Amino acid sequence: SEPFDVVEATIPEMQLAMEEGRVTSRELVEAHLLCIALYEERLNAVIAINPEALVEADRLDAERAAGQIRGQLHGIPVALKDNVHTTQMPTTGGAIAFEGYIPPYEATLTTHLREAGAIILAKTVMTELANFIANGMPGNYSAVGGYGMNPYDPRTDPREGRADGRPVLGTGGSSSGIGTAASFWAANVGTETSGSILSPANSNMLAAIKPTVGRVSRWGVIPITGDQDTAGPMARTVTDAAVMFGALEGAAPDPNDAATLRCERPANGDYTTFLNAEGLQGARIGIPRAGYYEATPVPGTDRTRGGLADDRRAVMDEVIEILQGLGATVVDPAEIPSAIDPDPDNNLFAPAGRSSVLWYGMK
Repeated sequence: SEPFDVVEATIPEMQLAMEEGRVTSRELVEAHLLCIALYEERLNAVIAINPEALVEADRLDAERAAGQIRGQLHGIPVALKDNVHTTQMPTTGGAIAFEGYIPPYEATLTTHLREAGAIILAKTVMTELANFIANGMPGNYSAVGGYGMNPYDPRTDPREGRADGRPVLGTGGSSSGIGTAASFWAANVGTETSGSILSPANSNMLAAIKPTVGRVSRWGVIPITGDQDTAGPMARTVTDAAVMFGALEGAAPDPNDAATLRCERPANGDYTTFLNAEGLQGARIGIPRAGYYEATPVPGTDRTRGGLADDRRAVMDEVIEILQGLGATVVDPAEIPSAIDPDPDNNLFAPAGRSSVLWYGMK
């Protein structure tokens, strides 16, 4: 039979292929490692590889042969952002201070993934310490990992003042979706304080979920602020993201993270039961125009903030039409109050209006 192709393969497709005996978990790991070997030099998506990945795959294949299936992630290779603790690979956050450092314990979400049968294949490059410690840190650059490149255009930027190795096409946020987009693994875990799941998912054409704080334990994840930090799934399809989300959340609250006591888990921890093509019927979706779609004056300055070029506006107008066509009620405009507040002290875009929550939380 034709060999199973992991490129663009979904998690359910991989599971079906293993159930039918067309591929083993070991072969999935080998195929993904081959993708890494072929393209990593151009993309720089990987900061570390799990040296025990094939051993884990063999063990999970043996469990499958014995009729023991842990769940929808059984035997599936995934990756972690390098600010999530593992005991098989270093956790550096991209910082030289932690280069080679292997923590004495693993993050709760890492344990949950293993219990669900996932193979932690690699750690991803990331913006050093989630782009909070250094002033002016370029996106997806770290002293340990260097620059990650966007798989949709992996060239370096040749422009004067930017020709330092950075990508010509941004990769977004501090999490890396590069390897997921390039089929280096089936999905990856990102972490977000303010945009670091949503932004790289947008830049790498991925589906992703930024969970409510407390749904996924933060224990064992290098922090910025407890008010906003959250880990979540990044994948090539919404279904894959839902599969990962259920595994990350775990079966019970984490005693090491009190926020997990506030969130009730769905039945069997399975978010795929909520996948519904008719799900937008009756949904209300707001369109914030000021500062996003439309250039908006910044109080106390002679500058404006935001606004879309004509080509991007056309794309977003098409998206709004699609949402309406699928039954959503579009509220347009739905302005964010702090984006239109005339008081410089309260305006989101004014220098004096920037949030102090991150600084307070880090302190």
